[in-house]
Amino acid sequence: MIKRHSRPALLLALLPLAVALALASPVAARADDGEAKTNDDDPTINQQGFAINKILRVLQTNPDAAGDSCINALKEMHQAQTALSKEEGIDPEHNQDIGVARDVLSSEMEDVTNMCGADARTYCRTATAHPDPKLTAACNALPPEED
Repeated sequence: MIKRHSRPALLLALLPLAVALALASPVAARADDGEAKTNDDDPTINQQGFAINKILRVLQTNPDAAGDSCINALKEMHQAQTALSKEEGIDPEHNQDIGVARDVLSSEMEDVTNMCGADARTYCRTATAHPDPKLTAACNALPPEED
């Protein structure tokens, strides 16, 4: 019998992935003021990772707020991160596929930001009836919605 994971369990299981993704580069660091600083070859991935972490902080307070499209986007992002990790294990100076893997990961991260970000913003709007200081702070920290 196949065990089906609940949405909350899956979201919570994928949260460490997003955190690891944001910190995947050995040169990525968080400054004392909470801002992300990096001199990675592709700082866009690190920036996207920090934005995703902010979104997941909101959804972690109520994992049921994450829709199927968000969960699927997180799964795709995880697969792209795994592929990039494999490519980075090969000699980076002679591996032309790293750029492609980074582009794919960046695209998947954009999907997560859009899908999960919409779910997080919806939850923030509906959760105002029962204010929680941690949730309010997480909602206020969400990245701006893209047009």
